[in-house]
This record gives sequence, C-alpha cells and structure tokens, in this order.
Amino acid sequence: MFQFFFKKNFCDGWDNLFMLIVTNLFSIALGLGGAFLFAISLATHQIVSVLVLMACTGVLMIPIFAWGANARKIADFNTPTYATFFRTITVVWKAAFLFGALFSLLLVVVSIGIRYYLQLFASGRLFGLLFAALLFWFLFICLLALQWFIPFYFLQEENTFIKCLKKSFIIFFDNPGFTFVLFLHNVLLLAVSVMLFFFVPGTSGIVLAQTNALRLRLYKYDWLEEMEAKEPGFSASRDKRAEVPWNELLAEDKEMLGPRGLKSFIFPWK
Repeated sequence: MFQFFFKKNFCDGWDNLFMLIVTNLFSIALGLGGAFLFAISLATHQIVSVLVLMACTGVLMIPIFAWGANARKIADFNTPTYATFFRTITVVWKAAFLFGALFSLLLVVVSIGIRYYLQLFASGRLFGLLFAALLFWFLFICLLALQWFIPFYFLQEENTFIKCLKKSFIIFFDNPGFTFVLFLHNVLLLAVSVMLFFFVPGTSGIVLAQTNALRLRLYKYDWLEEMEAKEPGFSASRDKRAEVPWNELLAEDKEMLGPRGLKSFIFPWK
C-alpha cells in the first residue's frame, strides 16, 4: 500500500506540475505578506502580534483549502481546473480562515506553556519538565491528526468543521503508523519546497499527498463495512482488521494508473 501511495502521489504531482506551481504562487504571496505584517506587529503589544498571526494564518489557509477540491479531482483520476480552484475559494474561506486561526492560536498557547514549564524546571521544579513534555506530545499528536482535516473536508463533503476534526483524530488513532509515515513524507516535501522556494511541491503538493493518502486509506473502511455486513463483529477483532487485502482493494487504481516508466515522465505525450 505504501509503495503504491508513493508512486501515485509522485505521478499525480508530476502530471500536474504546472498547476501546482501556479496555485502555490497564491500561498507564497500571502505567506510573504503575512510574515511581513507579523514582523511589524512584534514591535507592538504581544496580544496584537498574536491576533495578527491568527489573521495572517487564517488568510493563508484559504488558497491551501481551495486547492483541496482539485486535489480530490486528481486523486480520483480526474482533471483539475483553475475554475474549480477560484470557485472553491468563495465556498471554503470561512472554514479555512477558522482552521488557520485556531491552528496558530494552538501553536502560540502550547509554545508559551512549554516555555513556562521549562522555566519552572530550570528553577528546580521537576514537574515542570513533565508538563512541558505532555504539552509537546499533545502538540505533536495534533500536528499528526490535523494532516487529515483538509482531505476529510473534500473527500466527504457531508462533514462539518467539527466532524472533520473528530474524524481526523479517529483516523490517526486507528492508523498511527500510516499517519506518521505521511508526516515524514510531508516533512520531506516541505524540505524540497524550501529548496525550491515553495514553487513546487509547496503547499499544494502537500495537500495532494494528504488527499491521496486518505482516499486510499478509506478503502480499508469500505472493506470493513462489507465484512461487517457478512460477519457481524468482524470489525471488533484486531487480528481480522489487520488482514486488509490491499492488493485486491487497490487493483482498480493500479490499473488506472498503469505502468509508469522513466520515459513516460520525460515524454508524457508518448
């Protein structure tokens, strides 16, 4: 399953490279503008700088969210369009802004808490290290789980904001290993993005990877529903849940993706 995910995600990114670059331009522009405003706000009151950070992060998340609609199209072997991207902005801007603002607030609150407890530890209070560690792992788990938020928002359109949050943590706790692998994959994409000034893969490439990952992982739950209907109590057994027939579940996707050799990447028209 991992091998096919990596292959499909790379092929999808390569086939839509130009669109990734164009949509990343919006994130780059908003990111630079937000960083400039936040730097200026640091000279003011701390509360003002936090509010500016929340506002800038919220605005930055709007084009990132909007790309999720095209990421779903690509993951489903359909063709993305610029019209979809711009149309989606008008639909998701509230949810995107809220997600970004709350996420930045989470980072600020946890970072302040960690610094506070580390200071207590430095003054000789051992419990400070314990609470600092708890806050760190809480933040890390949130970072892992929230990778699934945008994909859930678009792959299951009936989900509300709260449902997306809830399902993101459910999918994390049920698939911690896969979630961690996706996190490492996204860290690698982020590192490559930094070297390429976020033109590619950038935020759009990372959202595409998350969407591909969740789309494939949801096959597991479709299979569990089918098996539960045939054999009540099936999904309650850990041993049976672990026997996911990935080769069978991914057969259609593998056929649609087809063999992709080096020649097909260099000469895609052949």
